[in-house]
Amino acid sequence: MKEMLTTKEVAEYLSINEKQVYRLIKDRKIPATRITGKWLFPKNLIDEWIMMSARESVAAAQNPLESQMVIAGSNDIALELLIKNANLQYPNYTISVSNVGSLAGIVALTHGNCHVAAAHLLDQETGEYNSSFIKKHFPELKIVLLNVAHREQGLIVKKGNPLGIKGLTDLAGGKCTFVNRQDGSGTRVLLDYRLKENGIDPAGIKGYDRIANTHMEVGLEVFSGSADVGLGIMTVAKMLDLDFIPLTTERFDLIIPTETYSSGAVKALREVLSSKEFKSHIIKMGGYETRDTGKIVYERA
Repeated sequence: MKEMLTTKEVAEYLSINEKQVYRLIKDRKIPATRITGKWLFPKNLIDEWIMMSARESVAAAQNPLESQMVIAGSNDIALELLIKNANLQYPNYTISVSNVGSLAGIVALTHGNCHVAAAHLLDQETGEYNSSFIKKHFPELKIVLLNVAHREQGLIVKKGNPLGIKGLTDLAGGKCTFVNRQDGSGTRVLLDYRLKENGIDPAGIKGYDRIANTHMEVGLEVFSGSADVGLGIMTVAKMLDLDFIPLTTERFDLIIPTETYSSGAVKALREVLSSKEFKSHIIKMGGYETRDTGKIVYERA
């Protein structure tokens, strides 16, 4: 994404409507500058503002989240749709997301730098997602895991799969250029786990150190020809008319502190998440299963 965002672009980036952006400008709550009559927003300052806003909100006398929520963690298309719909249906709330990776999202939650974390972290010993990982590494965290969806992860390749890639073993040997995800992302954890499982040395993968921060960025790298293959979700491959080689189905959850589960903004999010309309929409996008969508899949009070 470019360094300076327009009003429309910052609204899309924050998954809010443009009216809410103008309200934030009017209240001087968002970093913006006016050039030749247009409002522009430095992306790096917007990212800083997201985390700063989260810290202020959480620190303000145990804020019950009646007006604002920041979600930090894993990137996901269904999550972006969820936030967009919640903001449109409940305009009194401002819900935004920061794509920092699953692990960084949980760390931000423990430090009070966000209200909710989004994750799909695989526990490499048990093969379970999120609940086992949290029990092992964050034993004091009192949370509710609310399922967004189960989603297909796999290799995204060019249309027609010209290199005939069939699986992870084809990444080794340098015959194709790979695009990776950042450290701490659930997708990177999954990749490294599967590489180890198959005895594949990451050093032998051309492009292993090349980083994309979202699934869509991975897809666009392949679409543009800058990379031959990347690990990502089926939805992105379908959106960009690329081929997809499935590797696993994973559980994607929201990690919500128990004390704020009944807050206003969380209730709004839950209402949209549990709706037939939302479930129907993400099923149509492809690559998602909704058998647990909107359900509590783990709780520790």
